[in-house]
Amino acid sequence: MNESIMTIENLNFEVQNKHILKNINLEFYKGELVGIIGPNGAGKSTLLKCFNGINTYEGTICIKGKDIKKYEDKILAQNISFMNQNTNINFPFSCEDIILMGRYPYMKSGYDLKESDKIIAKKYMEYMNIIDLREKKITELSGGERQRVLFSKVLTQETDIILLDEPTSNLDIKYQEEIFKYMKKLTEEQKLIVTTIHDLRVAIKYCTKLILIKDGYVIANGKCNEVITEENIKMAYDIDVSVYKNPVTNNLDFCIKDDIT
Repeated sequence: MNESIMTIENLNFEVQNKHILKNINLEFYKGELVGIIGPNGAGKSTLLKCFNGINTYEGTICIKGKDIKKYEDKILAQNISFMNQNTNINFPFSCEDIILMGRYPYMKSGYDLKESDKIIAKKYMEYMNIIDLREKKITELSGGERQRVLFSKVLTQETDIILLDEPTSNLDIKYQEEIFKYMKKLTEEQKLIVTTIHDLRVAIKYCTKLILIKDGYVIANGKCNEVITEENIKMAYDIDVSVYKNPVTNNLDFCIKDDIT
């Protein structure tokens, strides 16, 4: 079994006396691609933002055996990176400048960029096929282009744990596939990737583990075939489905029972 890299114990999160997340207990391992799934308003993004301390929570979150509250900010940012679902940026930074911000946790004082930082940023710009955007202002880009720039920034941070909130929501099918394929490649380097996903078929195709939440509770956690069941889908989404193995893709699949003829 791969080495445990992040543990969540008795995590609770409240906003204005409203209990959003309730007694979450999870363990994550190196080399996993974990999808957080569930209906709108279930708490998926809220949970993800607890993992690196963006949200103030009750409970314990440990990375590599150490409580994240005991990490210095820059050291924590060398271990865990985060990409927000909201890609709007109002300041007209160049794309290259945005991506280079991913190197900030490694700078000893101020914003002292080194040539090695620029080489790392260029590597990920080339991979994401956005090298031609490097001098363009982030405010001039489409939503999909911004998504690819911000994903490059996260990769440039070069952390062992990568958190992604709907990373392909503005992308066409080509770039959606490319990003998920690259996520799989990163797991082969023993990185942990945790991402919220709305598209269950994409989650099934690429994720090694799924966490299904509803109303702030984890109602299923495990391999895809353990989580994507007729009972769990009914419980989470209040729809009746038939779950089966797709003979074309050879993946687990499902269809709404009203659609069956």
